[in-house]
Amino acid sequence: MYRFSFRIQHKNCAETGLSIKFPKQHITVLDIQAKDPKKKQYLYYVKGNQREFDKIIEYLQRSKTYKVTKEIERTKDSLVLLVVLYQAGYIQNTIQKYNGFFIDLHTVSGGYEYWHVGCVERQTIEKMRKDLKKAGKVETLYIGNVDFSQHLLSEQQKGVFDYAYERGYYEIPRKTTIAKIAQALQLSHATVGEHLVKAENKMIHAMAKRI
Repeated sequence: MYRFSFRIQHKNCAETGLSIKFPKQHITVLDIQAKDPKKKQYLYYVKGNQREFDKIIEYLQRSKTYKVTKEIERTKDSLVLLVVLYQAGYIQNTIQKYNGFFIDLHTVSGGYEYWHVGCVERQTIEKMRKDLKKAGKVETLYIGNVDFSQHLLSEQQKGVFDYAYERGYYEIPRKTTIAKIAQALQLSHATVGEHLVKAENKMIHAMAKRI
């Protein structure tokens, strides 16, 4: 697996425009799926100078791109907004075109959008990057290998899972069985089964939060 982190000044993008207008505000974006591919629903978690919060809301309400702007919560230094925007072309569409997946929420600050993407094959990163350059100014922050299970699984779970994966346990049809794995690792059938179930559950829950 590979990680591709980049920042982009997205041409004709409402979020980039918002960040250029209010460069000192840090916005974390939570994507809420919508049926219309051109319509996006987001939760904006804005962190920064509260004196600009009302100005941000006014700016969004006047925008032709933002169709809905609703204040959800406000504290001394943070603002949560529900927004709906409608524009042609989204960064996440390009990422998904190349089977990329999100490994962190994207953020917006200082006139840039920051994205962190996971890819199964390294060669797809360059294809993705070429498409992104059509959308705006792109700066690569990081490209490298990453083990998504590293901080999820215990040493024992990772060891059993890696062995099972390498021996084709997750292929269709399976090329090995829990009994054979248990015999090879000198563990009980129940122990191997428990390690695999726990590893699978942890990884499924972790990836489900990114989808």
